[in-house]
Amino acid sequence: MAHTRTDGPAGRPAAWFRALIAGSALLLVAGVASGCAGGDTTLDGSAGQGPGEIVVGAGDGAESRILAEIYAGALRSTGAPVVTDGGLGDRTAYLGQLDAGNVTLVPEFTGRLLRYYDPESAETEQDDVFEALSKALPQGLSISDFAAAEDRSALAVTSQTSGQLDLTTLDELVPSCSRSAAVLAPAFEADALPDLTGCTFAQTRTVADDAAAVGELAAPASADGAVRVAGVTTASPDVSDADLVLLADDDHVFTAQNVVPLFRIGTLTEAQLKALNVVAGELTTADLADMIGQVRGGADSADVARVWLDAHL
Repeated sequence: MAHTRTDGPAGRPAAWFRALIAGSALLLVAGVASGCAGGDTTLDGSAGQGPGEIVVGAGDGAESRILAEIYAGALRSTGAPVVTDGGLGDRTAYLGQLDAGNVTLVPEFTGRLLRYYDPESAETEQDDVFEALSKALPQGLSISDFAAAEDRSALAVTSQTSGQLDLTTLDELVPSCSRSAAVLAPAFEADALPDLTGCTFAQTRTVADDAAAVGELAAPASADGAVRVAGVTTASPDVSDADLVLLADDDHVFTAQNVVPLFRIGTLTEAQLKALNVVAGELTTADLADMIGQVRGGADSADVARVWLDAHL
């Protein structure tokens, strides 16, 4: 049975309420588009796909391929003909395919998509990012509800270090920053570090990947309270599989990166939008990290997504 999440973190509107707002905006824009003359295939969904066919596109990364298969499966549950088109390249490439009408929907992350369309945007909290993204989207594109699943940046320490120094939040890290070293994974939002007020690390360097960043944390904390901190992202399987504490970001220093579907207005029915919101209500960061790890280990993304779909839809 299709359902949506009706609860959430304090201060966050319920999923059904945000979906109602997004759906109202969708109907308004769709009505405007349908009243326009001409055969603009970048708005009416007619280019690059068969009649009534939904094409879910994906970039080159494991997370994009998995999410595309999950959204495709959710849409198929409504009886719609759905195909996936993977390996479309980087964000610029697959958004180009969406603009051209060659695909109907692509999975995205709210913060990265907001910065793509509005590089000057300063919002970081998840609801603010979602609202700003809704306003920044080009004409003809829309989003539905975002999931709890996210791939935001975080600073992490080992559980041993956290216990020794009573260190669980970014605020508690600040007094040690000037004596500490930060090792950053490539996807970590390093540009946000200056916004961590009062914290300037003694050393900051970028390593090859999340696994390397996590590996650097093996050295124990020194007697003067200096620590090694890893800058990682939350959906990384290397992070979820390690014994780490992600320092709480109560001031939203790092930008929210919740999973969200981006699609062409006028291409999805109300039932299909509800199916997308079921995914939003069920998908967690732990789920996503686990599936990414499986695909990176050689599993087929469609098979991995199917197991998740069978358990949640």
